[in-house]
Amino acid sequence: MGSGLPDGRDGGNGREQGRHTTLLSAAVAAVADLLGVAPEAVATGMPFSDLGLSSTQLARLTAALEDAMGVEVSLTALYDHPDIEQLVEHLATP
Repeated sequence: MGSGLPDGRDGGNGREQGRHTTLLSAAVAAVADLLGVAPEAVATGMPFSDLGLSSTQLARLTAALEDAMGVEVSLTALYDHPDIEQLVEHLATP
């Protein structure tokens, strides 16, 4: 089933979805840790500033995300992609 490719490949969609899910979980956990709240309390579509993250916390977030996700995250990326959903979409895009 899936894409209908003869060799059963899914065209990479399953791998991409898995990466997206992993990145999302890591980002939510990192933000929750910085805010001192449960991950379930973090709204992924709410801007980082509205979540209550200061500029100092955003700098810490980049380091936490790099450690947790194994990808480079610049402080500029947090401003260009100002919520978890947008940031994860950006980071998950090859």
